[in-house]
Amino acid sequence: MKILKIVVLFVLSVGISFSTGVALAAEQAEKPDVRLLIDISGSMKQNDPNNLRIPALQLVTNLMPQGADAGVWAFGKYVNMMVKLSPVDEKWQIQATQTANKINSAGLFTNIGGVLERASYGWTRPDASEKRSMILLTDGMVDISKDPAVNAKERERILNQVLPKLVQANVAIHTIALSQNADHDLLKALSSQTDGWYQAVENADDLQRVFLKIFEQSAARDSLPLTDNQFKVDSSIEEMTLLVFKKSSSDKSKLVTPDGAVIQDASADGKVRWFSTQGYDLITVKAPQVGDWRIDADIDPDNRVMVVSNLKLQVSDVPNNLLAGEAIDYQVTLLEDGQPIDRQDFLDLVNAQLIQKKQGSTNRLAMFFDSGKSQFKQNFFTDSFEGVLDLTLEVKSPTFERTRNHAVNIYGSPLIHDVLVSNEESQPHQVSFIVRDDIVKSETLIVNATVTAPDQEKRYLVLDDLNKPIEIPVFPAGGDFSIGLDIKGQSILGREFTVTPEPIVFSTLPTPAYLAAQVPEEPDVEEPVIEEPATDEASDSAEEETQDAAPETEEPVIEEPQEPQTDWTMWLYIGLGINIVLIVLGIFAWKVIKKKKQQGTTQLTDELGIEEDSDE
Repeated sequence: MKILKIVVLFVLSVGISFSTGVALAAEQAEKPDVRLLIDISGSMKQNDPNNLRIPALQLVTNLMPQGADAGVWAFGKYVNMMVKLSPVDEKWQIQATQTANKINSAGLFTNIGGVLERASYGWTRPDASEKRSMILLTDGMVDISKDPAVNAKERERILNQVLPKLVQANVAIHTIALSQNADHDLLKALSSQTDGWYQAVENADDLQRVFLKIFEQSAARDSLPLTDNQFKVDSSIEEMTLLVFKKSSSDKSKLVTPDGAVIQDASADGKVRWFSTQGYDLITVKAPQVGDWRIDADIDPDNRVMVVSNLKLQVSDVPNNLLAGEAIDYQVTLLEDGQPIDRQDFLDLVNAQLIQKKQGSTNRLAMFFDSGKSQFKQNFFTDSFEGVLDLTLEVKSPTFERTRNHAVNIYGSPLIHDVLVSNEESQPHQVSFIVRDDIVKSETLIVNATVTAPDQEKRYLVLDDLNKPIEIPVFPAGGDFSIGLDIKGQSILGREFTVTPEPIVFSTLPTPAYLAAQVPEEPDVEEPVIEEPATDEASDSAEEETQDAAPETEEPVIEEPQEPQTDWTMWLYIGLGINIVLIVLGIFAWKVIKKKKQQGTTQLTDELGIEEDSDE
């Protein structure tokens, strides 16, 4: 048994070339086709005075995977192709790096519609073999004329004519707004309706990291896990590209090889390419030495080690935009030379995990292996939160390690609600809704509501017409209402979803009528009830008896009629109070008299003492 394990490990250590593949042809991974659109209008002089668009563009073009299609366009009044659209190779990357230095801020206008049309040539119909993306960077609004009416008309043309064509061609438009004055609504619409990523950037210094995030949405590459700037290179890696962020241009990164050698510059034989800017270093190493490497530089969470290898990860597409509570079906297949690996002895040693990071917390999910499809899978929900969900796929075995990064923008709910609280029983509460038609198709929505009143009584509603508010009867005593929603529908791109957003909760106060009913009336003071005497003589006799008895007691006593028991108790308390006061006064008087006597005795003694002293 031990001999068998040794043989297996030996086979794995020298590679995976013995993989038998599967009977059916493997599904080909989508080839990235990325078009980069850079604003060079005059306003960039204020919003990007240091031309940080240049190193940001150079970062993306140098990270672009080999074989992907890519091109660069600049736009102001006119649209110019800076780097020709063609398959990416080393020559293309060198040309793109050099051409990026021509970026300026000399444009007179901001022709967003023109660049979207020019840069999308060839995208007339969908192509399942391509992953199409546009990355649009601008700091302004649609501006093709000094006449505002012309600009407004052009903006409508973009939304109603240009955008639908790009949606039809299955293009994701990622937008970056580099100014508060940019047309954020337009950029959000371009991104949300194409499942792209929208990012507002307040400072041009952040452009490089934003471009990195969007690049990983458009043309993700396999990477090596990086822990404390250390990583392991396996024998299947043909080339690696390191992205090392640094705090200043004076910082110099170094690479320490497994045998202890230090690399800090490009090599004469071309095996090491080194590109350095003020904010980062990009180092490409061909045929890297197998073993443990180390980056001698500041640790940064955005540092990357991207690799070219015959061992690749094929990851199912994850939407860039999802709803809170929506399910994600995450799948990954290991490929060798483009074919799925189905060798069970190899796959048994593979451990795959999906790492979720959101709002400062980290959660690890184990991925389960489906032997029937030779895939690792994990199904999970996005939870009920709004914001960015960062996903990192981590695949490890004794002979190799790989990671893949992706970010997802989470929307809270496809419905925006507004609550009008009533304080009158005759007027019900009203809850109105607005459909987020920028992310969902309103006509596909099926909404069921469960309304829970403060007394926990439930009502079940089907919201057939979301243009009409739902009416909820007022609960007179007040309290908290809760409305739970179950929503089914389709995203703007036709993806079906079922979500249960966070309940709508609102509080109400008791109604004035309810409060008035709860105020107790002032109790009537009961007066002694005197029964009518049987005869006048009996009355006179009783009155005489009362007058005769009055002088004999300090408190009047009426025998007929008898007073209620509560009045006797009151008089008893009054009598006790008077007695206590008299006792206190007596004690006080006694103490005063006693004290005076003592003072007199003391004074007499003192006087006698003084006389005695004087005699002496």
